[in-house]
Amino acid sequence: MSRQLQVIGVLIVLISCVGIASATISVGNISIQPSGDLVSGQTGTSASFNVNFGGSGGYTFDSGNILKMDTELASPTWTYNIILDGVENPAKTEAGPNIQLSGWELSYPSDRTISLKVKVAGTAPVVTNSSEKTVMRVRELGSSNMLVGTEVVKKKMVLNPAAIGDTIQAESARMSILRQDLDQLAGSGIDLTTAEAKYSQAVAYIQSAQKATDVTRKQSDLSAAKKLLDELQSSVLVMESQHAISTAEGSIGQTEQLITYFRENKSMGSDSRLMPIVARWEIAADKLSDAKDLQQDGKYAEAVDKATEAATKGDEVLNDALALKEKVDSNLFSGMFSGASGAISSVLIPLLVIIVIAVIVVVAILLFRKRRKWDELG
Repeated sequence: MSRQLQVIGVLIVLISCVGIASATISVGNISIQPSGDLVSGQTGTSASFNVNFGGSGGYTFDSGNILKMDTELASPTWTYNIILDGVENPAKTEAGPNIQLSGWELSYPSDRTISLKVKVAGTAPVVTNSSEKTVMRVRELGSSNMLVGTEVVKKKMVLNPAAIGDTIQAESARMSILRQDLDQLAGSGIDLTTAEAKYSQAVAYIQSAQKATDVTRKQSDLSAAKKLLDELQSSVLVMESQHAISTAEGSIGQTEQLITYFRENKSMGSDSRLMPIVARWEIAADKLSDAKDLQQDGKYAEAVDKATEAATKGDEVLNDALALKEKVDSNLFSGMFSGASGAISSVLIPLLVIIVIAVIVVVAILLFRKRRKWDELG
């Protein structure tokens, strides 16, 4: 029984190998005209190529398969010749988006040579938006139209002049927004030498695209401008996130220094007035840390938003910390009544002031009476 299973396994492997080997077509000598981009509904286009059959399993092509060729060109015509043993048969012409040749036409004993010489011609299809379209596709299909081997596909960019004009306007609008962003960054003292150079180049390309009458030149200039603006937009986001983070670091860092000052210089570690400042400073510092993580992950827009939140919270708590410092520093008794008794000092200090004033008044009265008594004694 095991012997039979081994034989069956070997047969399965052999059948698989035959199936793989049957994918013997190759496509070469491909030439597409014109070489550049196509204009929607206008440019006449053609592609010529050869299809060669390597032969396997004793035949040049599997008789049960078909050779299918497709195109997305408008009004296409196909002209092909079968070349058998070096002899070129009369050409055949067919119209339509695809043609197919059966295995019966292409299957010969493998000791013979067969190839196809093919040309497809048509017009660039009409497109709403500029996009790539298939000029030629060649593939071998087996049962149930399953692809055998690898298909060969060649595409061309088809341009829509009206869509190009709309895109130029959109890129011009984006360029204006980037100009505002650059001006804001320049006001922050950031070095924009590289960014300004890219911006100037993009402006030149946009202006050239607007003036160009040739559609392919217009698209070429537009593509160059778009590439520069994409790079510039990414650079601006990076600079904006870094600037926002630096701004937040300023206020949050100053507040941290003040907290250290209160704790070490004024012994206010447990002062009830300092506690809410510390809590709010920690919130701002956490937001700043989140902004740095987002920047590290390349999420620059989110980093800007988070850093802006951190800066807003940082400014608020810094103002409160500065107000507390002014109040503490102006209090002559702050060193005496800070720390755990800080909350009590606000009550004791006025009492001490009253007591001191009372003592001064009593002393003054006593001195005044004593002097008067001396005056009476002569």
